[in-house]
Amino acid sequence: MKQVLYLLLVVILLTACNNQTKKTDNKTITVTILPQKYFVEQVAGSNFKVNVILPPGASPENYEPTPQQLQELNNSFIYFYVGHLGFEKSWMKKFSDNAPDVAYISCSKGIDLLVGGHEHCDDDHDHVTKNGTDPHIWTSPENVKTMSRTIYNELANRFPKQAEEFKANLDGFIQRIDSLDFYIRTSLADSVQRDFMIFHPSLGYFARDYHLNQHAIEFEGKSPSAAHVRKMVDLTRERKIKTIFVQQQFEKDKAETIARETGTELVDVDPLAYDWMAEMYSFTEKLKESFSN
Repeated sequence: MKQVLYLLLVVILLTACNNQTKKTDNKTITVTILPQKYFVEQVAGSNFKVNVILPPGASPENYEPTPQQLQELNNSFIYFYVGHLGFEKSWMKKFSDNAPDVAYISCSKGIDLLVGGHEHCDDDHDHVTKNGTDPHIWTSPENVKTMSRTIYNELANRFPKQAEEFKANLDGFIQRIDSLDFYIRTSLADSVQRDFMIFHPSLGYFARDYHLNQHAIEFEGKSPSAAHVRKMVDLTRERKIKTIFVQQQFEKDKAETIARETGTELVDVDPLAYDWMAEMYSFTEKLKESFSN
């Protein structure tokens, strides 16, 4: 009997040690979108494995994670989620029920959120409130600095021995973001044109930061009606818009209809690209060329 009790005690102790080792040695992070993986890697270097829930080409509005992704989340010690994406809201309770030991951190903390619409008013660039909170916070360089500081704080608290390394990485990344911001401002400074059209309204924060007017073809999160398409045709002519930006995650046929009617060029952009910095420079160049036409 004493032998059995001894063996049972050994098993309990070994299990506890294994669980503690798993907690302290876990270097797996989950994020929602590819740009977040880029941000984490800029701060953390190559110290962690980063899982991304939303695969390339999928829409963040209605994606459904796979069982394998739920397992990968369960194997993580922390989940940095964007904060207001459609599928995050639908799945967050399921995520926490499936993986209750994971720390869930919103990257929207500390950010001045745009509430609602996808168009700007001409005079003060305020957004028209229509659809709740604009979730596309990562399209603003200033927001990305805040998101990166959130990532740094969480990692430094959990891994204090690496905090100095994380801080040096963060400082270097913020310097590069500041350079990007300067490039965007100087590139667009001389443009008389301030209006651009896009199918899905993913660049509202970019528009706010740089005093632009974003006009979305997608209407209140749905495919636009014929009447709305006609309104966009008229607006394209009125505002002398020469380029319509489209994304691979969303339909293009309504944008093609407007382009045919107005002689406008369709240009691909990818706000969900992994290399966020390169995509921001690329979009700025495309926007500058669009304005110069």
